[in-house]
Amino acid sequence: MRVFIDTNVFLDLLCRREKFLADSLKVFDLAVDGKLELLISDLSIANIYITRKDFTVDKFYEAISAFRPVFSIVPVGEDAVDQALALKAQDFEDALQYFSAVYANANYLLTRNIRDYGFASLEVMTPADFIQRHFP
Repeated sequence: MRVFIDTNVFLDLLCRREKFLADSLKVFDLAVDGKLELLISDLSIANIYITRKDFTVDKFYEAISAFRPVFSIVPVGEDAVDQALALKAQDFEDALQYFSAVYANANYLLTRNIRDYGFASLEVMTPADFIQRHFP
């Protein structure tokens, strides 16, 4: 099972956001246990670096390096950009994430912003809903 995670899911784990931490941690634990393949876009890594408020540069490198073995990084790429431009979604960055997931042959996209993916044909759900459905 190939599971693409949106930036906010990874940030929940990195920033230890109490309200969302348990579900994000469970998703990562499932990947560590080999029960799913975790995917994240290169855009997410860049976004985390650019928007980091909770990290120094050293903490950023330490955190990404620690989690790096758990996920595969997939490119946004030219096709995803072109598809996102053609879609003209309300949130361009979410469209880029979505098409990255599609081109990476993800089975699911996990995010906390489900409403931003109303255009999706790929199944989009929260980490909590994903766990409840597949790993109760």
